[in-house]
Amino acid sequence: MWTGDLDHIAEYDHQDPDGGGQTTDVNLGGTCRFHHNLKTFGDFVDDQYTDDDTGRIVSTVTTPEGLTVPGPAHNGYDIHPGLADVTFDAPDPPPPSPPRTPPNRRRTRLADKHARRKTERNRNRRARELADTDDPPPF
Repeated sequence: MWTGDLDHIAEYDHQDPDGGGQTTDVNLGGTCRFHHNLKTFGDFVDDQYTDDDTGRIVSTVTTPEGLTVPGPAHNGYDIHPGLADVTFDAPDPPPPSPPRTPPNRRRTRLADKHARRKTERNRNRRARELADTDDPPPF
């Protein structure tokens, strides 16, 4: 199981590879899968830069609300402290399902699909045969 991802800080520009997002040590950030997905599929922004005093790479995460968390985020609670207050109650059990009866079909779904296609093709063919061939098509 993967517990971490290497992710481009500046997205790789497939249209203009020289325009940015190269795979280099200063453009790759190691994150857990949770934070990688927040950035990839959400509105979170991560940034990475070299600290002038220490020469080390420093990272920050900015939430959609504009809160900037310095350093690598360690879990969801540092970005959303309210997560600690979320509780869940056990849902009520679903009612019992009625017994299932097999469908009463004359033919399989695949045969139905093929029959529909055949009917549609025949209808289109008849419409073309009846159409005035001197007129241009309607498209």
